[in-house]
Amino acid sequence: MNKITRIALFLFFIFSSYSLAVPNPMTKRQGNNDPLSGFKPCNGTTYPITYTKLIFNPNPIVIGKTLVTEVAGTSKTVIEEGAIQTVSAFSNGKLVFNHQLDFCKEVIAKNGENCPLQPGNFDTSSTSVPPASPDDPSDTTLSFDVVFKITNPDNTDLVCMEGPFSITFPPK
Repeated sequence: MNKITRIALFLFFIFSSYSLAVPNPMTKRQGNNDPLSGFKPCNGTTYPITYTKLIFNPNPIVIGKTLVTEVAGTSKTVIEEGAIQTVSAFSNGKLVFNHQLDFCKEVIAKNGENCPLQPGNFDTSSTSVPPASPDDPSDTTLSFDVVFKITNPDNTDLVCMEGPFSITFPPK
């Protein structure tokens, strides 16, 4: 598996696993100076789903080290069955990855919920260890510009976030 494919799959994993818009009671957690890790709504637009926290720890993400991802915010609309999640990654302005999936089946259902998903607050934290591969570069950090979007079946954009995403590959 080539380096870009592997990184693209990792980006997909991060944003599919941690983009949960599952209404739950908000819990208070400590943040950092930028609770959105450099991400912001696409084009400064207001969307029905807003994020108040999107934290990767560590940031940049380090391959082979424990990663804690925290996501919190509010959904003001129903997420309908058939909603699509799109993750696109760019390197030096060039699209290197674009993937779509059924958000309800691949994210919401795997977390014990079902669509349609009613409006509400969400706050979740997940832990993972990004796996190393023999094809990984050594002792370098790669950076991407990522666009993450969820769209209802009627083509209403529920959320669109864009921002920097970096992955550090430790020395071999």
